[in-house]
Amino acid sequence: MKLPAAPFRPNRLALANCEARIHEQIKLLYADPTGKSEPILDGIIDHDLYCSATPRIMWILKEPWDESECSGGGWSICSDLLATRPVKELSQSTFHPIIYIAYGIYKDIDTYEDIPWIRNMEDPEGILRRLAFINAKKLPGVTTGASASSILEWFERGKSVIMDQIKSYCPDIIFACGPHLDAILDNLDKDWRDRIKPPTGSTRFVWCGDTLIISVYHPGQRTITRERYVEEAIATVKSAYCERGLALPAPR
Repeated sequence: MKLPAAPFRPNRLALANCEARIHEQIKLLYADPTGKSEPILDGIIDHDLYCSATPRIMWILKEPWDESECSGGGWSICSDLLATRPVKELSQSTFHPIIYIAYGIYKDIDTYEDIPWIRNMEDPEGILRRLAFINAKKLPGVTTGASASSILEWFERGKSVIMDQIKSYCPDIIFACGPHLDAILDNLDKDWRDRIKPPTGSTRFVWCGDTLIISVYHPGQRTITRERYVEEAIATVKSAYCERGLALPAPR
């Protein structure tokens, strides 16, 4: 699948229409054979903020969580949660590292200690709502220890939706974690393995056209410190942009 070339910028109305179409596809393709759950929709949190963000950043995570025993669903992680709840009510383990990384990228800050605590940020919700979030599996899963085989199985079932989301939302940067990242890259660019950079700390990256794709641990990981996680993600973005002779926009 070929991604749009820079400097393509999605139109808000066209993006909203695409997302409505994609959500209908999600409801069809992610039907739970057990009947215990319904899909949890994902995508753009705030269309205006996302379209005006430079760079546009997407996170591709594993699976959402709702009720016990993989049940529940029937709502949207964007419109029903991330677009309406204050950051203090969200999962700190998942969303706080993501906010710190985005803040560092948008404000041109390299070190974790120079980024204000989220409770002291002027508008952490505004930082978060510039982003796009999608899950490889769109049915409720488990709180920890998501099954790699289940994630990959559902990615294959809904692959057309995932790839449609990536193409339609046209992110400049994608952060993604395993086990589905390699499968996504295989669908984006069959030669990506020849170009991906060796791991630098906990990250590795590859350019697919004009889209930078960065492999990271899940933001809720416990393998490395949060400080290292945030700093290595920011450093990888800057290193990749520098490699292409690009510069991130001035802080906003």
